[in-house]
Amino acid sequence: MAVRSGLLLTALIVCLASAEPARAATCPAMRWTTLGTAGGPVPTTDRAEPSNLLVAGDQQILVDTGDGTVNQLARLGMDMRRIRTVFISHLHLDHSGGLAAVIGLRWMNQFPGQLTIYGPPGIREVVDGIIASMAPPARIGFGLGTPPPGVAASVRAVELRDGQIVQLGDGLTVKAAANSHFDHDGKPDPSNISLSYRFALGDRSITYTGDTGPSEAVTRLASGTDMLVSEVIDLDRLLMEIKQRRSDAPPEMFAAMQKHLSTHHLLPADVGVLAAEAKVGRVLLTHFAVPGSLSESEPALRVGIGKNFSGPVDLARDLSSFDLGCP
Repeated sequence: MAVRSGLLLTALIVCLASAEPARAATCPAMRWTTLGTAGGPVPTTDRAEPSNLLVAGDQQILVDTGDGTVNQLARLGMDMRRIRTVFISHLHLDHSGGLAAVIGLRWMNQFPGQLTIYGPPGIREVVDGIIASMAPPARIGFGLGTPPPGVAASVRAVELRDGQIVQLGDGLTVKAAANSHFDHDGKPDPSNISLSYRFALGDRSITYTGDTGPSEAVTRLASGTDMLVSEVIDLDRLLMEIKQRRSDAPPEMFAAMQKHLSTHHLLPADVGVLAAEAKVGRVLLTHFAVPGSLSESEPALRVGIGKNFSGPVDLARDLSSFDLGCP
């Protein structure tokens, strides 16, 4: 009897061990990590500039690369050679200021493979400029007497437009939608676009707003998504802080800033409406355009969103990770 029980236990252990790889094959990992959660081009003491890491199956993808991206990856223990893909939502420097380090440090380490950078029109010009800026260090080389291979061959820039879909490996698809971040009086600017992205792996999806104001295109993009990763702004507290910090600003400048912040970004109530209309599973807040401590704004953010959306809402911190489980 003891022998029979031992054989059953052994069989159970073998089955469990073999089930884990099988489950990984049918349900690959899908994890979103907020590397930097600050909002706007003002450095803060407790939040890095906007950047995110998406793990989808065996792929590690950067989504926006604000200043400090490579440092945040190091804090995660992330090996940069595994980064082969980057998506940039728009070309404001708080979302792309760390791209030069991503490109340059991969080149200095002579990591194999090509880095592909997707973004709105203009991203190719940005990447070309970064490559051009690296000509002097490329000529200098690494002190070995022979210049290393040029950086241009290791980087590819791909410009995306509204509605385009990118097919990546392991069944991952990425759809882009032009949002309202650069609208002029409610009208899109065809020469300058800001993109939101939907990352789908099988039946699971994550939609990233990037920077946007209320946008029907983003609502359609996010329809039925499991997790909406959204920016948010605490407008009243932020305007009060700006008035105090920039007492030298002329009234016209402050009025223009107030218009931009209120129409080209998402208030908590806007996030709630978007989440409710798109019927999302959960909301993850990041890109906090809030003054001072996030804890001071948190109650107002939750109340504003809760007026229209009753689902779960998480407030990200730098280096927070959120997993999408499998059905």
